[in-house]
Amino acid sequence: MEIKWIPISLLKIADYNPREARSPEVIQGIIETYNSKKLIKPLLVRKTEDGEYEVFDGGTRLEALKILNINEAPCIIYNCNRKEAIEIAAIVHTNREELTPAEKGKFIMRCINEGIWKNVEEAAKALGFSKDTIYDWIREAKIYQVTMNSKLRNLLNRDVKKALGSMPKPVREKIIDELASLPEEIIEKIKKELPKTLNEIVERSYESELDEVLTEFREKISKIIEASPDYSIKFKASSGSIYQIDKVENNIVITIFARNSSTHQLTIPSIDLREFVRKLSRLIE
Repeated sequence: MEIKWIPISLLKIADYNPREARSPEVIQGIIETYNSKKLIKPLLVRKTEDGEYEVFDGGTRLEALKILNINEAPCIIYNCNRKEAIEIAAIVHTNREELTPAEKGKFIMRCINEGIWKNVEEAAKALGFSKDTIYDWIREAKIYQVTMNSKLRNLLNRDVKKALGSMPKPVREKIIDELASLPEEIIEKIKKELPKTLNEIVERSYESELDEVLTEFREKISKIIEASPDYSIKFKASSGSIYQIDKVENNIVITIFARNSSTHQLTIPSIDLREFVRKLSRLIE
């Protein structure tokens, strides 16, 4: 290991650098510090066979130096191979609060997949964190895509994340799609019972076919909705008609307000609703 000033032109951010997003505010802060104090924290790099250097810690600083048009950057050069560099990057970055749990989890999964560590236990020992913390980060990484859906954001408490993150990827993705397709009124109604519902199907998600798991999930959600004393939703369809669905005693009442001001109403006994929906879905598909 040695410290050396290296031309910016020879530095490139490693493809295994864990940080996925570089904050403009942080970059600006680095620029202001350099302009006032001429201080810059050394980058961690390793030399590659083509004579260039991979930056596995300091990508944000490198971006700031490029904006400043600085020709050289202070670097700590590690005499290590790619695998060793990835492990150093993991240790350095997982100890930083500004890296999101999802970014940490995603990088740890990559390290395990690339053979840096055999399993979570080895990762926890190398990084100095408990297995529970590592598992939490991995779960965050697995369901990161859900946070992009604003409708589901309020649904993502710790218990929901833990249950979703414990399922196989195909099941998790299908259930996320199911949740995303629900009206916001329904999401509010199932929010309280959702963690329990998901935990009830976690084990089954590994033992049964995907369709069977989804059917069980839908049935459980239907029961939660049916048990709600104030079940009522109203929405405008693409046809222009307005639909209102109410639960009245043991019946589901669907009222259709058409464009021509006519009104139609359909009453379905709750006991028949699941079968009604199954038959209807065949016509839609």
